[in-house]
Amino acid sequence: MEQHATAQEPAEQCPEAVENGAGITEEMSREMVEDITRLGIRTAVLLRGVMLQKVDRETLRWGLDELGVDDLMARYIGPLLNVPDHVQLLNLLYLVYGLHGQIDYQIREYGLDSLKDDLQEINFSLQQIGEQFRLEELKVAI
Repeated sequence: MEQHATAQEPAEQCPEAVENGAGITEEMSREMVEDITRLGIRTAVLLRGVMLQKVDRETLRWGLDELGVDDLMARYIGPLLNVPDHVQLLNLLYLVYGLHGQIDYQIREYGLDSLKDDLQEINFSLQQIGEQFRLEELKVAI
């Protein structure tokens, strides 16, 4: 009778497959950090452009649409809600998601200058994320 090799456990197959207790592997966590951080940086760049009067309302709206915040929210909301250590990522994702959804109202009611507060909050979240996840390149970018 032929013996078949038994399948290795996922953690034995790939060291990155070790879960953090909430069903998220280190690799998945790293990807999530990078995706949400990239989203935050790109949003901050758009908002800085508005502050410098280099980005107009239409370009801002287009830029926010192109960031794909809705897709990131759908992809990461579950894992983010289950890992308390990722609260800064959740905060940043909510900031950009809210900005994207309310941009027309915010500009109409409060003007483009109101985006300065959003930029400050996003920068603060990016700073916290950079320190928490040791993203040296992020500390330089802010």
